[in-house]
Amino acid sequence: MKPLRTIRIHAGQGDVLMALHGLQALVELGADFLTSDACVYTRTDTEPLARILLPGVRTASLTQSGGAAHPRYVLVQHLSWTTVLRNWLTTDYYVNFPERRLLGSYGYPRPGLGRRAQMFLTDLKFRAGLDWRREAPTYYALRMWAPLARTLGFSEIDLGRGLYIAYDRLRTRLTAHVKTLKFADDVPHVAFFPSGRGFQFLPPAFIRTLVERARLDYACYFGPNDTSLAEYRAAGLECRITGTMDTLLHVVAKATITATSDSFVSHVAQLLARKHVALMSHDIPVHTVHPAAPSHIVYAPQPCSPCFYTIRDGNNRCAAGRATCGVFDMASYLDTAAAALADAQKTPH
Repeated sequence: MKPLRTIRIHAGQGDVLMALHGLQALVELGADFLTSDACVYTRTDTEPLARILLPGVRTASLTQSGGAAHPRYVLVQHLSWTTVLRNWLTTDYYVNFPERRLLGSYGYPRPGLGRRAQMFLTDLKFRAGLDWRREAPTYYALRMWAPLARTLGFSEIDLGRGLYIAYDRLRTRLTAHVKTLKFADDVPHVAFFPSGRGFQFLPPAFIRTLVERARLDYACYFGPNDTSLAEYRAAGLECRITGTMDTLLHVVAKATITATSDSFVSHVAQLLARKHVALMSHDIPVHTVHPAAPSHIVYAPQPCSPCFYTIRDGNNRCAAGRATCGVFDMASYLDTAAAALADAQKTPH
């Protein structure tokens, strides 16, 4: 194959971090697949993090990717006839990694004939299984990079092995970066990152009950433009803002325990936190928890999980008709979450 000159990651923030794990995994396996001037294009808000994690690779915002050089490896969330033709007729790769999993998710709209044909032709090109019902649950980074790994002569088992090596490498780089930051150490014992764009967010009442039961020194952290902040303050919760990526990294690294929902910060915490409690709901852990991460997972599968990721903007209910994920109304889930936080406080780091 010709070395890649462009990698474009059109995905959510958490998916970006998983993609970087997979990219580093191929590097750790000894793959020589990038030109010396290759560029990784990612979301503007995650590009600073990509720069830290991939110091030997040029990174830039997707807004600057117009006319990016070929050959390209592009992670997309939807296919088109153009991308199908590029996969077959050029040296580019357009990998639609999430849709086969989404077909098995509650509430995902069934694709029409045209989309099914696009998926079939793409799977045929990349020699993937053609029956999505036999799609095994696996960490997303494996799906993102499987076509390239195969071309390079690696199996998905090889790629999985590389992920473990990559985890240590990326953790070392991120930890070294945090040590250069100059912030006052005003970080509580437990840092909650409760918010998310979908219905997997941690409800204020759920956090308040956890705080009261476990007697936590805590604060809830939000992005500067998070409109849900007022709701948590109204519930009497201690709330703070992480205005920059470096501020977020500092809090995650310094807190004794970082507790997250199924969100971007959960992926950061898997890599950086001293102790991470993943309060999961809408997805199943094997999809989004790095296999090498020492995270403590709290999870109770619902009949509707994994679900299609319904965005809260403009929607008052998820696809199952709930205002919040059903796990947060379960007494057993609350008990498990409280026990996980209590155990994390007792266990030395």
